[in-house]
Amino acid sequence: MKKHVVLSFFIGILAGVFGAIVKWGWEVPFPPRNPNFPWPLDSLERTTPPKIFLEQLGLPTDLTYVFSGVELPLSIFIVHIGFSVVFAIAYCMIAEYYPRIKMWQGAVFGFFVYLFAHVIVMPLIAEVPSLSQIPLDEHVSELFGHIVWLWAIEIVRRDIRNRITREIE
Repeated sequence: MKKHVVLSFFIGILAGVFGAIVKWGWEVPFPPRNPNFPWPLDSLERTTPPKIFLEQLGLPTDLTYVFSGVELPLSIFIVHIGFSVVFAIAYCMIAEYYPRIKMWQGAVFGFFVYLFAHVIVMPLIAEVPSLSQIPLDEHVSELFGHIVWLWAIEIVRRDIRNRITREIE
């Protein structure tokens, strides 16, 4: 089977945007942050990891836009979508060379992204509390949210790739 690396890059962009929207949808019934647990410790409320990340980089966190009369946090959305797009591009391109990455329709990769981002990196750079301080429901929401997110990315990846290349994976 021919490798379609450039196509995979562009599919990754589309799949990443779609995946970000799916992840937002997951967070409605399963909120990933307990508002009663302030973080960082000196704050009065729970700050989201994208906001902390932007603050750590010295970038603005207050950029907003208005849609349908509702003011929304553009800065935070850029980080959220950017995270999804970067991992989707990597996933789609790696899948061209290592098909095992698609195991369980992307769920295994989603699990490893959760481990890498939420268990290792984010606590190390103080974007989230230490693992022992995070309530179990937050871990469950993030873990299954990442699995569903990658599953959505895999569905988009496989469908678009198969339609364009006419190759069935």
